[in-house]
Amino acid sequence: MAVAVAGWFFCIALDRAEAGGPNDPAFLFFAGTDLWRYGAFFHGGLLWSPAGLDADGFTLKTLLSGGDYTYTSGALNADVNATMLSAAALPGWRFRRDNLFVSLFAGPIVQDYRLLPNDPGSHLRGLYVGAQFAADVWYQPSPSTMAALDGTIASIGPTGSLRTAFGFRLLDRVFVGPENREIWCGDFQQVQLGAHMTGLRTDALEWSAGSGWSMTSDRRAGPYLRLGVNARY
Repeated sequence: MAVAVAGWFFCIALDRAEAGGPNDPAFLFFAGTDLWRYGAFFHGGLLWSPAGLDADGFTLKTLLSGGDYTYTSGALNADVNATMLSAAALPGWRFRRDNLFVSLFAGPIVQDYRLLPNDPGSHLRGLYVGAQFAADVWYQPSPSTMAALDGTIASIGPTGSLRTAFGFRLLDRVFVGPENREIWCGDFQQVQLGAHMTGLRTDALEWSAGSGWSMTSDRRAGPYLRLGVNARY
């Protein structure tokens, strides 16, 4: 659902871009996927800043996400196949100081977890309504360097993630460098260590990607792949 909605938004964004969009866009549509050996997740959503994406002011972030994953249950001593769906609407505020952008969000979130077989030892089973806090930080101290931090924490579980990345501009087209991400979901944790590519532009779209090695608290490991795309208008 998230990919379909994001695809529809991208079609609109491309049409607007070809017609000559505003110099200070107010909407950013985004979509992406996170893949690894034991799971696949997709997400899509938008940012709306009435004053413009590059200015201080109110910003609304909406997000749809979902996917399938497998984990080892200590109570069942067996693998459990799980499906998660999530939707959030997060009003917030964006701050800009020269080349530093900080966005803070907070709002309601709904998550649904389905487990097969049913795992009585899992902290997350069924439908939940809670609150989520999110932060996005982008800092570009020079035209050739960048640093980014983004994180979320939800009252459900609790669940959340934290990612840090640093990069250097390559061939004056894209930032490349190391990244680290930690994900937690109840009593489950995952750590990702790898490299990223950020800010590659093709016409109206901007692409990002990351890949490396992932390790989990139930002693599973394997490569991961992350892809993302966004469009402004």
